[in-house]
Amino acid sequence: MANKKFDNIKYFIGPMSENVVNSVIEFTTQENIEIGFIPSRRQVDYNGGYVNNWNTKEFFKYVRSKSSKIVICRDHGGENQGQIIDDGSKSFSVDCQYLDLIHIDPFKVSQNIYQSAEKTKSIIQDLWKLNSNVFYEVGTEEAIFKYQPEDLKIFLNYLKNSLTEEQFSNIKYAVVQSGTGLDLSTRTNTGNFNTERLVKFIDVVRSFNLLSKEHNGDYLVNESDVKIRFELGLNAINIAPEFGQIESEYYLNACKADKNLFDKLYKICYNSGKWKKWVHDIEKIRKEQLIIVSCHYILSDKKFLKHIKSQFSDADNLIKINIKKKLHILNEQTKNYCI
Repeated sequence: MANKKFDNIKYFIGPMSENVVNSVIEFTTQENIEIGFIPSRRQVDYNGGYVNNWNTKEFFKYVRSKSSKIVICRDHGGENQGQIIDDGSKSFSVDCQYLDLIHIDPFKVSQNIYQSAEKTKSIIQDLWKLNSNVFYEVGTEEAIFKYQPEDLKIFLNYLKNSLTEEQFSNIKYAVVQSGTGLDLSTRTNTGNFNTERLVKFIDVVRSFNLLSKEHNGDYLVNESDVKIRFELGLNAINIAPEFGQIESEYYLNACKADKNLFDKLYKICYNSGKWKKWVHDIEKIRKEQLIIVSCHYILSDKKFLKHIKSQFSDADNLIKINIKKKLHILNEQTKNYCI
């Protein structure tokens, strides 16, 4: 079964901002629980990122200086997953020096499940040469490449037969797909959650003695939405944009009282162009929606710090309170489910 290091982690949080990072660190210490971080390459990479301008080494050292328990997992590592078009090798080589777990995701540049399996195998073999102690997460989310339980079985079987026993044993998580996705502009979990589909995926993952992990766990409003996944046997879930939008929502509401500040915030968000990933028709969304979609990308921007954040001296404390409220809810929903 999976390494004990991961057994008690029920949710992995995207380090969307310095406040999110600090809140998670403080919460794990206060509650004596384990949580994982899942920095994407755009958030934190070897050459920097939009989260506090940290590079991989800086982020690792910051987290480790405050906590030795938090697992740090590269989310969606690989080709063309960063801020520039590349083969992902430089990012992987630095990840191997610092991170506990690397999500290998070549699905964005794969034509089918067989090609993705071959690429994943080759990457694991290359990473093994750099650091044989790094663990792996394999597979991807539905929004990138939709597959069926039978496909995942083919994929994992290929890896098991193509890698050495030691290399395969370092795979700890496989990504399952239950039919959900995200819409940041409306802050909703989209798609159709399918319990039968999820159970089939979990059964496949268990047959290879791996842990199941679902991405896109954001905006699961009802307590039952989270609980049912763990009741069915899911081991862990990723949550990212929702935590960034807690901070975005604070600044949106704080700036609404002052038209000048609101206009400045909107202009910074609009000029960043970060909304383009989520908004297909700018004419169809309100200014508030554009801010909610893109504000978390610009929290370290010099213009934001100068013109917006500087106006709210107690912002960080209030934002961290709200983030910890969400962490507390998650902890209550998942604490009774053990491996």
